[in-house]
Amino acid sequence: MNKTLAQGVRRSVRPLLVLACLAPWLAQAAVLPEDRSDMLYHYYDGGGVRISGPAVLVRKGYGESLSFSGHYYIDNVTSASIDVEMNASEYREQRDEVGVGVDYLHEDTIISFNYVNSAENDYDADTFAFSLAHEFMNGMTTLNLGVSRGFDTVGDSTDDTFAEDVDRYKYHFGVSQVITPKMVMNFDYEVITAEGFLNNPYRVAIINGVPNVPERYPDSRASQAAAVSSIVYLGNRDSLRLYYRFYSDDWDIRAHTVEAGYTHHYSKDVLAEYRLRYYTQSDASFYSDNFSGIQQYMARDKELSTFNSYSMGFKIEWDIFRRPTATFKAGKLNFSYNRFKFNYDNFSNYVTGEPYSFRANVFQFYFSLFY
Repeated sequence: MNKTLAQGVRRSVRPLLVLACLAPWLAQAAVLPEDRSDMLYHYYDGGGVRISGPAVLVRKGYGESLSFSGHYYIDNVTSASIDVEMNASEYREQRDEVGVGVDYLHEDTIISFNYVNSAENDYDADTFAFSLAHEFMNGMTTLNLGVSRGFDTVGDSTDDTFAEDVDRYKYHFGVSQVITPKMVMNFDYEVITAEGFLNNPYRVAIINGVPNVPERYPDSRASQAAAVSSIVYLGNRDSLRLYYRFYSDDWDIRAHTVEAGYTHHYSKDVLAEYRLRYYTQSDASFYSDNFSGIQQYMARDKELSTFNSYSMGFKIEWDIFRRPTATFKAGKLNFSYNRFKFNYDNFSNYVTGEPYSFRANVFQFYFSLFY
């Protein structure tokens, strides 16, 4: 098979690349984000896939009530994953992402609008998002509401005439509550729906040991997730964060995520955060590692199988300088590292026949300049 049959496999890796430096464009209630520029480099290596590239975020306020932002992000991908090895040869490609946003502050409310475009040779995505954050009870309670609309176009690099649409909606509700002077609790609930071409045009299902049938997915998917977290101040500027999330969808996937984080100030200029995470999920109702015959829906995507993962990592933040009266008020350096381990229960290595597993490393380095 031509190596281009593997295009798009690496999309399942993207959620691992959490861009900490881009988080400030998400508004915090009643306080506009600071004027800043962030420059980041990220690197992922695991499961035969390498992803790297730069990113930049620029945010600038206008008056007391408006803040504008823009970001640009690049993925350079080299893939020889297990999916690629089975169907094709190693490939290289690039994804470019551009986004702009505006936040408007009115008394205790922030209203935010964001637009993001992501483009690669066989997948284009446009997302429009609106959110609102409002404080109650003198800042003790914060309500967050949000909705986003996505328009995706799926292509096939082996067929210039192939183009299928995907429509996505996401609804979010969240509450943050100060419980005590040393404890804050958060609750978040979201619903995501998608309609259109939801499978990968390159991946095939295996029937009686032979990979010869293109995957077939339902043309709709609805999911919901609820999460609860807490941050506890431990004294001496240290804090503990605990997080749990439950996910379910109408493809019969059920997933649980548990996270813990500990933050410690080594000095007034150096902050460290240590993180642990565990994730587990069941498989989709139409997933199989090896089908016995043709059926209406068929998938062999390992991200739809039964698997678990765990990770541990750290982040170091260093205040390089602080000059409140200068043009550039502060500068920070950040470095983070996470080590992942993935264990698949019913997705096998096609060479050995054993359950598949792999490890991954994620590095991020970025510089923040405040003005």
